[in-house]
Amino acid sequence: MTALVLVAVVATVLTTAAFLVAARDRDPADARHARGASPVARVLGPLPGLVLAGALLVPVLPATDVAWSVMALWATTLVWVPVTSRWSSLGHASWALSASTGMAYVVAMALWTTSSGLSGLSAVGAWALWALEVAAYVLVLAYGWEIHDALASRTWRRRLGRGAGPAPVGADEHHPFVSIHVPSHREPPDMVIATLRSLLDLDYPAYEVLLVDNNTDDDALVAPVEAFCRAHPEVLRFHRLLDWPGFKSGALNYAEEHSDPRTELIAVVDADYQVDPGWLRDTVGAFADPSVAFVQTPQDYRDWTGSQYLRSLYYSYDYFFAVSQPSRDERNSAIFGGTMGLVRREALLDVGGWDEWCVTEDAELSLRLLARGWSGHHVDRTFGHGVMPLTFEALKRQRFRWCFGGMQILKRHWRMLMPWHRGTRLGLAQRVGYLNGGIQWLGDLVGLLFSLLVVLSLVDLALGGGLVVRRLSGLLVLAVPALVLVGLLRAVAVVKAVGRDATWRDAVGAFLIWLSLGWVVAMACVRGLVEPRGVFLRTPKVRGDVHWFQAVRAHLVEVGLAVVALASAAAGVATRPGWVTVGLTGLLVVPVAGWLAAPAHSIAAMRADLPADLRRRRTAEWARGWWGPRARTSVATVAGVGALAAVVMLLVQPTSHEAPRTAAVPRVGPSPTHQSSARHAPSTSATTTSSTTSAVGVAPLGVTTSPTSRSESSSTSPSSTTRSTSASPTPSGSPTTVPSPTSVGSPTSAGSPTSVGSPTSRPTRTTPTPTHRPTTTKRP
Repeated sequence: MTALVLVAVVATVLTTAAFLVAARDRDPADARHARGASPVARVLGPLPGLVLAGALLVPVLPATDVAWSVMALWATTLVWVPVTSRWSSLGHASWALSASTGMAYVVAMALWTTSSGLSGLSAVGAWALWALEVAAYVLVLAYGWEIHDALASRTWRRRLGRGAGPAPVGADEHHPFVSIHVPSHREPPDMVIATLRSLLDLDYPAYEVLLVDNNTDDDALVAPVEAFCRAHPEVLRFHRLLDWPGFKSGALNYAEEHSDPRTELIAVVDADYQVDPGWLRDTVGAFADPSVAFVQTPQDYRDWTGSQYLRSLYYSYDYFFAVSQPSRDERNSAIFGGTMGLVRREALLDVGGWDEWCVTEDAELSLRLLARGWSGHHVDRTFGHGVMPLTFEALKRQRFRWCFGGMQILKRHWRMLMPWHRGTRLGLAQRVGYLNGGIQWLGDLVGLLFSLLVVLSLVDLALGGGLVVRRLSGLLVLAVPALVLVGLLRAVAVVKAVGRDATWRDAVGAFLIWLSLGWVVAMACVRGLVEPRGVFLRTPKVRGDVHWFQAVRAHLVEVGLAVVALASAAAGVATRPGWVTVGLTGLLVVPVAGWLAAPAHSIAAMRADLPADLRRRRTAEWARGWWGPRARTSVATVAGVGALAAVVMLLVQPTSHEAPRTAAVPRVGPSPTHQSSARHAPSTSATTTSSTTSAVGVAPLGVTTSPTSRSESSSTSPSSTTRSTSASPTPSGSPTTVPSPTSVGSPTSAGSPTSVGSPTSRPTRTTPTPTHRPTTTKRP
């Protein structure tokens, strides 16, 4: 099994490097009508990397083991040939070998756990750690599939945009009436008016614009916008809502009810967007297909080129619309991201309108639409530019909301995403696409757990306890760092490949932004899974003259984690110097860089060069309202955090006195002397080091110095290889849904659909939901 894992790791490193080099100048427009590699080319694609890896490892491994490993791994890559027909042969090889390597790793760890002789809590802890490693492997597949699909696809069957989108509506064709809804909350009036001016200039004959001011209690912000709407009554309608329930979803439901009766399509635009004149003309053609429920165009941004921080932030956003959305759209599982999107009114009413329990109502709506049998499209072309969060604290609030909403969707709809569920019209590929988008948010939580276990391994080395440290061959301990390195290179390379005019500095900066948001995303995962409704994320105020002291105070948790990690590394190096300790310390470089980047990003954001209007917006951005109640941390949250702490403690609890079975000892190399020294090293020493064996808390195979659970670093291999996003990128990380931070609040009031509403009117309703709206019982 040792030879199999090592051959897989080396082959994956070689093949992935070749794939990323070949994809660095990839252009989706050129690949749109190309042909994927032939089945024969994809069958043979992984062989060069496997053969070269075998040749490199023959000097240190038995030739027979290497040969069998090469053949076995090649056989496992064949299962992917039927599903990669649109890809290049290098893309197929890189993906298939990555999947096989991860599978070989988790199988090897299962065999080790089974044969290690652990018992009691030690065995429970070892299996718990194996479960984390499996979760990390699933995350590798989730991120890796989208990356390979975006970079390796030579043919796109559904992709719209760049000349392949819907035909513009001509002068003599039917123009469906469009009601454009612009939710606003405490926005600078000059910015809102600029958005309304751009909408007045649309090159389209049949539309209206409803500005819904949602819970703004400052009359000075509202009055100029109301006056501007009164001056253009032929197109603009103004509605001011106070104490309106349902957050942004409630405001959008109100807008739908007060739309013109002729409305066929509803469009959503955030109040900070400036829209191109051809937006409606060039996108409504997609609705000629009566099965299409929504069309989403990319959300783009302006005024970002004058600062390296803003450049990096821009490309971190770009990942979702350049990688995740096209890949999901190919299988009719793209999400509706809200702003700069259009939805068919008939379809919206068919599923009961916007659900008001979810804080990412746009992504949730698209899932319900697809589950009812409708389809949706992502269009590559950009038609508008908004404003990114101008402070790092606002970015954290936004990312918290996205992740929290993703967890809400998983909690509510996970059953319909299971392959055995029959109460939905979702296909298997659609279920996989939405599961991918949801579980990618968990990557930061898994990464945090593994980082904490690396810290505990270093502390264990420093104290000489031998509780969480494995004794492994030097060759084996190279596997995890190699996989981590491949993951880092792949994450950075994909940003460089898909980003328009992105430099390597921009790509690395985007990756650092994802890392620096890891703690807040991990916290949102926990709270989203245990909290019954939206919660308010408090972030300290950061002044315009911010210094390091204020920045550190604003991110005490991240800085505290970095200090603890650095202290554990220093203690380990000082008391147990050696390549093992250095290797463990190296695995903390990435998370520590992310934690320390948080205060640095606060300073960079506040010092970024911006136009005067955006500087004013940035100064006041910390005080902007958000979503949900300002509640204290609930009992459920405390219980969730406590459960995670219990898992960590279980993984590092004291071991039994049983010795591992000799069958569990990996054999590396043909030397009997080497094997004997690996088997008979004292089990009570966590610091045994020689040219062949060493104590280590992170490695893919091996046996503990004493019967104990495996340490985190080995499991870091899958989790550390991807970041999102998600998109959303998550892009995660990368993010999976991209609403604007400006579209928030929870107000109420009434207003005439044909006239300007009264800003002072307040409803007397006491029920949480208007009776004339679709009730939740009508919604899926």
